[in-house]
Amino acid sequence: MKHAAAALAGAALLVSCLPACAPRRPDTARRGSARDVAPVDLGGVRRIGTSWLSEQKTDETSAFPSGIFVGRFAGAPYDLGYSSGRLARPEIRSQEALLEELFAVLVPGRLKRSLIRQLSAFRLRGLPDEIPEDLLVAIAGLADGYEPVPPPSGWNAYRRMLDMHALHDVSQRFVDAPALAAACTGFLATGGDGSLLLARNFDFEGGDIFDRQKLVSVIVPADGIPYLSVGFAGMLGVVSGFNRAGIGVAINAIAGGETAASGMPMTLLLAEVLARESTFEGAVARLGSAKVFVSDLILLGDAKTGRFAVVEKSPSAFAVRRAGTGATAYMGATNEPEDPAVRRGARALPRGSTSRKRRARLEVLLRESRGSLDVPSAIAILRDRKGADGRELGPGNRNAIDASIAAHSVVLDLTHRRAWVAASPHTLGSYLPVDLEAVLASPGGPPARGTPFPADAWLSAEGYGRYLEARAALGRVRRAERERNSDWLDAAFREAERAHERAPDFAEATAKLGEMEARRGNRARARALLDDALAYDPGPVPLRAAIERWRAACAAGDAGQAGHAVPLPKEPIPTVPQPDELLSEKGKR
Repeated sequence: MKHAAAALAGAALLVSCLPACAPRRPDTARRGSARDVAPVDLGGVRRIGTSWLSEQKTDETSAFPSGIFVGRFAGAPYDLGYSSGRLARPEIRSQEALLEELFAVLVPGRLKRSLIRQLSAFRLRGLPDEIPEDLLVAIAGLADGYEPVPPPSGWNAYRRMLDMHALHDVSQRFVDAPALAAACTGFLATGGDGSLLLARNFDFEGGDIFDRQKLVSVIVPADGIPYLSVGFAGMLGVVSGFNRAGIGVAINAIAGGETAASGMPMTLLLAEVLARESTFEGAVARLGSAKVFVSDLILLGDAKTGRFAVVEKSPSAFAVRRAGTGATAYMGATNEPEDPAVRRGARALPRGSTSRKRRARLEVLLRESRGSLDVPSAIAILRDRKGADGRELGPGNRNAIDASIAAHSVVLDLTHRRAWVAASPHTLGSYLPVDLEAVLASPGGPPARGTPFPADAWLSAEGYGRYLEARAALGRVRRAERERNSDWLDAAFREAERAHERAPDFAEATAKLGEMEARRGNRARARALLDDALAYDPGPVPLRAAIERWRAACAAGDAGQAGHAVPLPKEPIPTVPQPDELLSEKGKR
């Protein structure tokens, strides 16, 4: 389960360090413990000097009211980091608390958790040696703003915040691996008006809090190029962003890519690119020369020249897949490299990989939209829930571009220096515009907000609401399976039936009901349900394989003679809980 891997890695990293593994704090970073500056809070806007943080909400009369956080963080590295940590202190704290709870659920033993923390700290002990001094100073400021007084445990905020910036690098090793879920989908394209767009779904499954509290940061360095980054509180690195010079970047993990013992975290490398590079070739050169410890695909665009590419980067290899220019050019990426040298260091993906399925559908949509792509059509691609052949895949399907798991979904208009960021949940909320130049010109607070792009029509009590009810029912099925009481099968059947009734196009729910019917001896009905589930082309690969095994057993049992039915598989059909569902099932929330 990718959510489990990501959450486990995140929790381990965020609380990882023992005093003996304490990292080097830069000598140029002053201590902030003696000056815990209280922000000015006016009308919901928290402000320190020319830095501020504000929550921009969508229509609160909706069945799913939501919003995004927008922040402006300015100054020299320490001050910029300090304002980020101090202004977002409540959000960082709630994220840490969630990850700690997940860590405890996924690894129940206290001793085992301690060993994982020590191992994480040991593996990342050389991290400061690979990070430029100004970024270390900014992270020190972030830590001091968030936690001015170190805790008695000695696991101080500087260690935790430093390691958090390697969270992508550690958790991405699990992307698209056997039994895991999905990852990111993105593309670059020139629109009909000649503008350059970079769009992507960032499918990080660390908990819904990273979706609900997504943060659009406008970074105004004292020395460097201002830039916009979409991520979450406490993150000074970049996974999706662009700068004032029109350079845009986004990272997709390479599934099963090569790893090394040390290197610069990719999110911090991309922050360096945006703060320092104003040309396409300069960005390529910086990416090429950097030492990294995992493998990524980087979507890279330059609005000034219209040039764009997918950069493939591993610890030992580097390649640039360049696109042509013009009104019909485009490039897409999921999680599989194309360069032979980069591919050599990566694990071969299984047949039917979610990465390949999403890439195939993306190519169809980009090809169909050539010459007419704009922000609305880019959003439509990010919200797409169909297969390459045009069939509906249903909600929550990991083979779809939109599997309802994105921590952020964004269209970056590099030409007009504007981000369109989806309010939660995932891709379904309104896409709110954030204009880089307008925020730069507003040191006292957020500028007037532009008109958002409307929420997805599926975001309703009868659409997404019923899907959530189906997921909750599947959680009760999992609980019944774990407890195995005398009437567990009847209880699991009732809940599986409820899940299927609430969302009949949700392949996991249909398959689970098929399994329960088979366990009750109704193999003909089970086979029909399992056929229905397979018609939605469910992913990832282990889920489909399990459905096929149960379907084959039911078919063979139907065909056999009485008393000689083929035994049912020993392993149940897996359903994958989201982190918040997992906590609820364990009674933690």
